[in-house]
Amino acid sequence: MTDILFYILATGLVGLSVCTVTLPNMLHSAIALVGSFVLTAALYIMLHIEFLALAQIMLYVGGIIVFMLLIILLTTGLGADDKLSRINKKKWIINGVIIEILFAGLLYFFLNNSSHLDGSSTKALPVTIDQIGIRLLSTENGFIVPFEVVSLLLLAALVGAVVIARKDAQEDQ
Repeated sequence: MTDILFYILATGLVGLSVCTVTLPNMLHSAIALVGSFVLTAALYIMLHIEFLALAQIMLYVGGIIVFMLLIILLTTGLGADDKLSRINKKKWIINGVIIEILFAGLLYFFLNNSSHLDGSSTKALPVTIDQIGIRLLSTENGFIVPFEVVSLLLLAALVGAVVIARKDAQEDQ
């Protein structure tokens, strides 16, 4: 039963990911991205990594997507008629179905030809939230430097979005 649920979630995740990068409307792409983040969290729950699933929902769905939606709504004219909105939707649906079938075929092929895997792999030890926090924010063998780099990258993205929005506002005047 869990295998079937995994295949359903993985197929939905691939479909939403393809929609995220191919939809011409940025708002629809952001909504598809929310769906892919939620399905990723569901996969984490299936793997019994509840902390990572909670972090996925809180950080990505709760924070970054809201940030992206605000930037999209502030910087683009979503109601404007453009050439990209007049694409052939039937063609995109057929392409999406073909990609889904290819992905399902690849999954089936690799799972049935996994004879090189044996059952001798060991199970990972359980990790507490305290251990994750100490490892994340420690200066020796930790992740404090990448954590700070990501925060600076997000700050630069915020400043860049404000600059882009401000240039558009100045051009309209």
